[in-house]
Amino acid sequence: MASGKFWAGLLTANNSTDTGVIPAAKIRTVNINVANYGSVDVLIRVYIGMNAAPSDADRIEADITLKPGQLYKLTGEPMSTGERVVLFSNNTGAVARVSGFEEDA
Repeated sequence: MASGKFWAGLLTANNSTDTGVIPAAKIRTVNINVANYGSVDVLIRVYIGMNAAPSDADRIEADITLKPGQLYKLTGEPMSTGERVVLFSNNTGAVARVSGFEEDA
């Protein structure tokens, strides 16, 4: 069973960032952390779906505004084979990490 960090990095302004697909015959329980280390507010969106270019139907949260120094945290989110976490930020200054546990489906 794989565990730990699946993806980490900076989110770029006005772009969706695909954090990777769950391999065939695997399932994951993930934790998603996004921190605003910048000096201005950052609006983020969190998607879980089957495509790297998600639709609004894949959003799992409303728009989230992070003030400088603020953290968004989602823990224990179950995911299936073929799904992926996609993160969006409207500004620079956001850093994210997706971690958790992966096991056979």
